[in-house]
Amino acid sequence: MSAYDTAAVIRSYESRTNEVNQELDALKKIIVSSGEPLEGNSFYVHTTLHLYPALFTKQVNLFWCGSQAATRLCEIGFNGGHSALLFLMGRDTRPLEFTVFDIGQHAYVKPCLSYIQSRFPHSHFEYIEGDSTVTMPAWIERNAAVVGTYDVVHVDGGHSEHCVTSDMKNADRLVKLGGILIVDDTNHPPIARCADAFVASNAYEDLPVLKTEGYPHRVLRKVRGL
Repeated sequence: MSAYDTAAVIRSYESRTNEVNQELDALKKIIVSSGEPLEGNSFYVHTTLHLYPALFTKQVNLFWCGSQAATRLCEIGFNGGHSALLFLMGRDTRPLEFTVFDIGQHAYVKPCLSYIQSRFPHSHFEYIEGDSTVTMPAWIERNAAVVGTYDVVHVDGGHSEHCVTSDMKNADRLVKLGGILIVDDTNHPPIARCADAFVASNAYEDLPVLKTEGYPHRVLRKVRGL
């Protein structure tokens, strides 16, 4: 794992600004055509398409986390694909297995996923639709060989205590030793408590990434099994 060099990561991300904006425009058109408001994400104010400048540090962190995904990345909660875009723009073009769990309740999800797939053909996506508290355990049982092999897992699904607890447990099963677990929306108490418990267990440690505001997250590294 490469160290988080704040100045270097910001420079690298800012050098891709034009490309990021082009991709955002393309995703925006898909979302607008769906007729549905966009849920919370890493660029816009919740349920709007108004850019949220406070999310810049979050974008930088996700961009860097993408660079740490050598072969496998998992996202629980794809939504409009904005975090996936940042992950993929942050890494090179080596083949990547990208596993996506999403409840699939918005009309824009699949079209946005198809667009991201078309833009990053070196990444192989597997999309699993449904309630992650049900689909993830079943998928893990069918794919036991990849347990503990994921470089990066992004937990950005439901916010209920039941859902968060389940998603975090299953994310821990997937992420490898030394891998990264990103816990989104840590301003919500059930999510904050779960992230705190993972760190208190000494199985995970907080990485020294940029502080996030608006819709904050924590970036953890797995240092031993729970």
